[in-house]
Amino acid sequence: MRRFVLYSNLAVAVLVAVLMSITGCPGPRPAPPGPASYEDVPTIRVLVATGESLEVASTGGFEIRADDRIVLTSLAPLSPARLTRQGKSWSVHLSTCRADRLTIRAIGVSCIRVGRTAYRGQIVFWPVGQRQILAVNHLPLESYLAGVLSRELLPNWHPEAYKAQAIAARTYALYEKATFGPGRPYDLQDDQSSQVYGGFSAETDRAWQAVRATCGLVLAAGPPGKEKIFRAHYSACCGGRTNSVYYLYGPPVQAGPLRGGVICDDCRSCPQFTWPAVRVDKDAIYRALSRVYAQVAELGAVKAVRPLGPDEDRPVWVDIVGPDDKKVRIRAQDLRLALLRDGASGAGGLYSANCRIRDAGKAVVFEHGRGFGHGVGLCQWGAQGKALRGLKARQILLRYYPGAKIFKAY
Repeated sequence: MRRFVLYSNLAVAVLVAVLMSITGCPGPRPAPPGPASYEDVPTIRVLVATGESLEVASTGGFEIRADDRIVLTSLAPLSPARLTRQGKSWSVHLSTCRADRLTIRAIGVSCIRVGRTAYRGQIVFWPVGQRQILAVNHLPLESYLAGVLSRELLPNWHPEAYKAQAIAARTYALYEKATFGPGRPYDLQDDQSSQVYGGFSAETDRAWQAVRATCGLVLAAGPPGKEKIFRAHYSACCGGRTNSVYYLYGPPVQAGPLRGGVICDDCRSCPQFTWPAVRVDKDAIYRALSRVYAQVAELGAVKAVRPLGPDEDRPVWVDIVGPDDKKVRIRAQDLRLALLRDGASGAGGLYSANCRIRDAGKAVVFEHGRGFGHGVGLCQWGAQGKALRGLKARQILLRYYPGAKIFKAY
């Protein structure tokens, strides 16, 4: 059995510095180096797991804090252990303490594991209800980006596409941090609801090269001297033309870098540039939507799905019509996401809402489909195509975000 040093009720005056320089974690592959310095790099907080019982471990030395008190420290790795809580009582590795939150911090070149994924920095565990736990990874923004790029792009893609993605992802993260972070214990989630993030486990040399080459660079828009960062959306493939951010939020957007309508001939190599018709039963549509929208559940069934918008092949809204002709209006993109999340039969091939929606009796057919994702902002397959044609990251970004400028934020 390893020896642990246990500190009970030890008052700590200074919190652990989050912007720390971590060169990597021991393991079967070498750790890609981080930036030369983390000075001035913001901290980002990413929700990486939830549950009533989480498996935690470390690849090297670690420290556990209950609020601001050190309760356990070791230079040896933490073997896989179950973290649970009941009210303010937390239990991990034969130790129990009372706290509002628990933190496991990596020491030296260690990483903290939650489940099978290793993370740099520290994991802060927050309570929800009596038993639920939120695991939030706190780490420097540049390290976070290295765990994003290799999950958002294919591993063999062009370095300039990686650089363009790094700048867009950095901008998106900072916008989320400033806009939504102050009201909750995390800035972003680790999935497609924010940006896909795989922690240290996902880092690659190509990702780090792009992060280091663009360190601190962000997109901004606005009148000269009053430029601000914006929510720099991106998706896998726009299907030949980007959509306005109106497709996500409304109302109609006439100006700005997310106004859409950018013609993109460089994403044709995407396997989902066009895709075959998808047929989904109306009963499956009702089940999927009624779990998300109480108003749809009140309809009792789905009689029709009627697309709305200026382009019949790219509907913005759909009216969900019930047996008595009452209707509930939702975004076409939300219909797609609800079907995917519910695992509706046939919906796996519904790669975007850029399609024509046709009534087919007991089913709805989604045909003439184009693209993968919402199609707003940067087209990732298009960025790769442009990079292969010789465009640099800055040129790629300004094509997809017309009117934007690139600034050094730190």
